[in-house]
Amino acid sequence: MVKGLSRTLGKHYEIVLHDVSKTESSVIAIENGHITGRKVGSPVTDFLLELISMNEKNGKDMELNYITRTKDGKRLKSSTILIKDDRGQVIGCLCINLDLTAVEVSKKFLEEISKIETEDSSENFSENVEDFLKMIIQKSLATVDKPVSLLTREEKLKIVEYLKKNNVFNIKGAVDAVAKELNVSRYTIYNYIDEINASTGSK
Repeated sequence: MVKGLSRTLGKHYEIVLHDVSKTESSVIAIENGHITGRKVGSPVTDFLLELISMNEKNGKDMELNYITRTKDGKRLKSSTILIKDDRGQVIGCLCINLDLTAVEVSKKFLEEISKIETEDSSENFSENVEDFLKMIIQKSLATVDKPVSLLTREEKLKIVEYLKKNNVFNIKGAVDAVAKELNVSRYTIYNYIDEINASTGSK
């Protein structure tokens, strides 16, 4: 079981089997002992003795996912499961210790590369020119926030000016698309553009 769990979970997991009748040398099987520096013949831990004592008092037979530290400061996520015989007496335990070092390094890296400074940006990702035109026209309509049927001439001018500032009319077919959206002729759009150019002194 110890070897199988170790090969399944990988090198960051220490798997330990204790025979609690041998307090001074309770470890009878261990894989990836480099994590805590232990080997077969190492003694029982103080936590295991406390868990056995708690089992005698309240029947608690396991402690899962708690944090411990090794002598060299590594943080471990640990689980200890008591093993009983047919009479309900504790005869051993299985311990699983995950070295969190690599996890915490990876977590810090992921936090750094996924850091967000602005929430909910309105950036859109168009797949083609047609999608882009639809998106930018809808964005221009949002500047006045009114149904097209209720738009005044000044508001339509404002929409066209927004699109011109964003160089939308450099795109082939943009004038026709905007005219259709605003329910005016393409010549009206050209007139709006000329009027904006005259007022701004641009071409």
